[in-house]
Amino acid sequence: MFVRIVCGVLFSVLVCTSAFAGELSPADRQQALRLIDALGGKDMILQYVRQNMGVVKKFRPDITPEKMPLVEQEITACVNEKILAPGGLAEQLLPVFTKQFTPQELRELTAFYESPLGRKTLDSLPSALREAKTVAQRMAVGMIPELNNRVTQALQREAQSNAGSRSGAAAAQ
Repeated sequence: MFVRIVCGVLFSVLVCTSAFAGELSPADRQQALRLIDALGGKDMILQYVRQNMGVVKKFRPDITPEKMPLVEQEITACVNEKILAPGGLAEQLLPVFTKQFTPQELRELTAFYESPLGRKTLDSLPSALREAKTVAQRMAVGMIPELNNRVTQALQREAQSNAGSRSGAAAAQ
């Protein structure tokens, strides 16, 4: 799920213009590119390509299974070129990061994600978030009876309060 979200965001960025990237100082450009590299953006996209080779099989049934490694190699080479080419994905991501973070923050983020803990975070966080989602969903399902009971009681209290207000208003007339 995380990879799909990231790829969706990256694809959206690809469609956008890179006009802002030309306005960056060389130091800011370099720092943002280092952060993108440290975040493993290219690796995530290539992993996504590998995971979705089934789509190629679906749209190109004429390609035999023994030819799929060659096809994957060619797709990977093309994606690499598009990421690193002038005006490619890496450059188009620059304004995304430089708009959100100061040069100092970019340096600190890069240092973190290049560190052993940062690399471990990138490797472990998707799986930890999936597991956390499962735990939260299990808890939410377990809460349904209590939530239903509390909502029912709140609605009953409100109905009784409104009935009492109406009967008090009728008696005053």
